[in-house]
Amino acid sequence: MSSRVNPGCALGPATLAAGMCLALSAFACSEGTTTMAEDAGVQPSGGSAGAGGEQGWAPGVVAGTSGILPTYAAVPALPLQVDGRHLRDSAGHTVVLRGVNQHGFLDVPDGAWDAPGEELYAGMGQWRPEVVQATLDDYRAFGFNVVRFHTIVEWWKNDPQTYSDPYRDVTYPKPYRELMADVVGWAAERGLYVIFDFFALRNVDGVQSGQESLPWPPWGRDAEVVADRAEFIAVWETVAEELGAQPNVLFELYNEPHGDAAAEAEWFEFVAEVLPVLRAHTNNPVIVQWDYMCWVNLDYPPPQYDASTLQWMEQHPLDDPNVAYGTHLYRNSGAGGPGMPHRSQGGLENLWERSDIEQGLSYAELPRAVGEWNHPLVVTELGAYLSNGGEDREQEVAWLSNTLDVLNSWSIGYVGWAWRSDEQLDHGMLHQGEPNDAGETFLAALPDE
Repeated sequence: MSSRVNPGCALGPATLAAGMCLALSAFACSEGTTTMAEDAGVQPSGGSAGAGGEQGWAPGVVAGTSGILPTYAAVPALPLQVDGRHLRDSAGHTVVLRGVNQHGFLDVPDGAWDAPGEELYAGMGQWRPEVVQATLDDYRAFGFNVVRFHTIVEWWKNDPQTYSDPYRDVTYPKPYRELMADVVGWAAERGLYVIFDFFALRNVDGVQSGQESLPWPPWGRDAEVVADRAEFIAVWETVAEELGAQPNVLFELYNEPHGDAAAEAEWFEFVAEVLPVLRAHTNNPVIVQWDYMCWVNLDYPPPQYDASTLQWMEQHPLDDPNVAYGTHLYRNSGAGGPGMPHRSQGGLENLWERSDIEQGLSYAELPRAVGEWNHPLVVTELGAYLSNGGEDREQEVAWLSNTLDVLNSWSIGYVGWAWRSDEQLDHGMLHQGEPNDAGETFLAALPDE
């Protein structure tokens, strides 16, 4: 996404009761099964079979439910390794990442974790480990196995223990990096993977500085935070030093890097330089993305006409055995422009029917990426834009349902935008703490595997 706002309410027992029946079996162990993509004919061109199906879970019950609501107690997260188009853990299970974005670490250094029943934004400026851990428990109970955190480059560099904005003046019990490390560790204990990525250079008085094309000049707007490519590599080295020993972290190098041909060349020079620096400290997967999102005009499709596809994956081969690739998918990213997919004859029309979505994603090379090119792919953002209401809202939710169905059929992982946001924040999947129509759709899409 190209803009961010403060997070909304956390999930609690009421939320679990409302939505758990849709998702509790989403990640049950499936020994010896083929992947959905293989059943659908999307065949990888390499890689070996794992020891079993997706990561397994032991039976348990949700705390506080007296055993009424069955769920799966998480096995601690194991390190991931790329194997052809798959991610496999160290026990040989295939892991398809499916979960949600939580952008609180972009808004405040504590991550903005609201307790159940609290007003929107009540958790901002507070560090309450019990609330964080309860929320992560909720995520696992819903069937998520990954959470993605946006954060601020300057906070990581300076490691503040205080925070101020017009509404609060806070001193935390620990500095920022230790807060982040605690959350990552608690997630690992619950079988949750964490995607860590940088979104903005600064947050001043509670307002993040916005998305840069690239984070260093001349593309980046704040040389005091990141002076050049070498400094951003140095920042990432410190991230690997401090978080790289955690088994559950995937490092996404930057959110939506984009720009002209010069920016693209610069970006992939950075990627080639930073990977060996990271590997001196960690073997955890690194996620690489280029451009805002994939989009295709079905009236004027590629390769004859312009589009945003995954061709960059083949144009910029990377010499690293543990790289995964990312992209974003939206029908309306919030700017009101053309989405994935759209038509333009007779005026712009963003589409939502399954056949159009499958055709658009095929033009964008998603099945080729996980088939012929044999790369692991994760859609690290997708969501329904709800602010327009009415018929457009219905079409957005239908688009989300159909897109998730296609991705499931191809065994491509995804991370919904955004779970802890209320629907007033455009793509939020909650309303007053409960799943709205987009949230219910997301839960229902989690496959029973």
